[in-house]
Amino acid sequence: MSDAKFELRELKSQDIFPMFKILGNIGIDELKDVMSGENIKSLIASTNAEENGDITTVLGFNLVLEIAGVVMNNLPKCEKDIYKFLAGLSGKTEKQIADLSMVTFSEMIIAVIEKDEFKDFFKVVSRLFNKMN
Repeated sequence: MSDAKFELRELKSQDIFPMFKILGNIGIDELKDVMSGENIKSLIASTNAEENGDITTVLGFNLVLEIAGVVMNNLPKCEKDIYKFLAGLSGKTEKQIADLSMVTFSEMIIAVIEKDEFKDFFKVVSRLFNKMN
């Protein structure tokens, strides 16, 4: 299959369920632990700002590394779900999605994340979680 440009349809309510499945498999609970106050306190305590530069920069870098580690460790669990989700959005088959070049596949994922509906959905979910706390 050639890596011709792709089009993605508008995200709809039916897309919520596969998105939650993918996010759950990526490790939401683990990400919550990484972002916990206890973990951040531990990272701050282990950071020597005099040796490592600005503590905020070092802390941010360490958090990004931990988050990336969780996502990368759990991403293989989501492979087929991601293919299925992207196939449904693009009108391609799961096999066609799996056969895309890494660049096109990455561009497709970024295009989903950049969709206004995707951003709006997460704003609503964030508002819900803030009300629950």
